[in-house]
Amino acid sequence: MNNNYQEGRNRLLLILCILLFILFGALLLWSRRSNAADAARLQQLADQEEQEDQGEEQDASEEDATVETAETETEENQEQESTAEETENVSTLAKGVVCWGDDLINGEASAEHSYRAVLQNLLKDSGYDLTVIDKTLQGAGTLSMMTMAGVPQEEVQSYITAHQEAAQGQELPVTETGIRDLTPEQTQRNDLEYVPVIFMGYYGGWNHDPAELARQQEAILNTFPQQEQYIIAGTFPLDGSVDSATLDSVMSEKWGEHYISMASITSNPASTYEGQADLAAAILQKMKDLGYLA
Repeated sequence: MNNNYQEGRNRLLLILCILLFILFGALLLWSRRSNAADAARLQQLADQEEQEDQGEEQDASEEDATVETAETETEENQEQESTAEETENVSTLAKGVVCWGDDLINGEASAEHSYRAVLQNLLKDSGYDLTVIDKTLQGAGTLSMMTMAGVPQEEVQSYITAHQEAAQGQELPVTETGIRDLTPEQTQRNDLEYVPVIFMGYYGGWNHDPAELARQQEAILNTFPQQEQYIIAGTFPLDGSVDSATLDSVMSEKWGEHYISMASITSNPASTYEGQADLAAAILQKMKDLGYLA
């Protein structure tokens, strides 16, 4: 009996051992699977964090690049604006002055007392290294001046024809129909980049019609490659056929701020030394007002 009992107990213990072994194996397998799942989850979290970090770095890099690009574009725009302003300033400043039209100081005295000569001295005394070119004629009419400037001959002839028709057979002053003989030196254009000062009409050539004189001035101005920079000066003609008020009214309407009226700047006659000096001073001031001088 004891043997049977002992034998049964051994069997029971064996069964328990087997069950414990199976349970231990199951626990070990579950633990491994659990650890593997945790490891996979942790790896997934790590990968997600790495992707987020990379995304943040990329966003930061893109933001830095955007800021840098914006700063670069701003600097480039500022440089372009500065260059444009400098170019504009350079383009509006006068490279020189050319005087077209009447020289009212006849003879050798013109070299010292004409408005052209006085203007050259004023520019020099004011520190401006600008040349004043002489394209004036003594005692000539506007028809000769247009011809000297290179205005088409048919256009000049149209004025002559109109003057003859308006005269209805009456004798006309020579300046209304005549054109002076001009030398190649006089017709040579070395002034196209200079600011034109047009002061003409004192000796006639415009049929006593200020509107016609304005068209003739414009014809000379149009021979320049650019017509934004110019000065027009005017005084009543030698024969007194048109008064200052009538002339200035038409000229001011046509030329605006570019016009200088002799009557408004001086009481001295235009043909005197004093009148010419006053005109030169007014031209210098007008060049400053219009931005032609720095």
